Amino acid sequence: AIQRLELDVAFLTGEPSAEGCDVAQLWTERVYVAVPLGDELSKMAVISWAALYERHFIISDTDPGPEIHDYLIKHLADLGRHPSIESHRVGRDNLMHLVALGRGLTLTSEATIATRFPGVVYRPLSDDLLTFCAVWSPRNDNPALRRLLSLAKSLSAPQGLARSRVDS
Repeated sequence: AIQRLELDVAFLTGEPSAEGCDVAQLWTERVYVAVPLGDELSKMAVISWAALYERHFIISDTDPGPEIHDYLIKHLADLGRHPSIESHRVGRDNLMHLVALGRGLTLTSEATIATRFPGVVYRPLSDDLLTFCAVWSPRNDNPALRRLLSLAKSLSAPQGLARSRVDS
């Protein structure tokens, strides 16, 4: 849609290679594991991928669930090993309540851990960083796009992020 100029910009995670498009990395966030309070992982300061090999995960079937599924497969699947991932038709809030009930673990980004759920703790996942970027067509001459990209870049700069948090 971006290449056909049907969409001005896409904000994505990861580092996509989009042929014929410009990509700008905007910011990075740590990846966190949502763990039920009392689980052995809740006592760890940082969780490694190795500690998650035999664990059961729950995700939403809506965004960002499919992306989390792929992220888990990328890091936990191995020859003869497939991670246990269960998809639910629930939003984030209900998913966190399922985590609290011990139905499984899930992943989330640093931006979402400010929301607390009873019975759920967040622990950082090793040194994993999630990159957020903007993708657009260099052929797109929409002035609003240029202003939006300029604003996104300025807000994602370290001083811009600090300023936006103070303004919030």
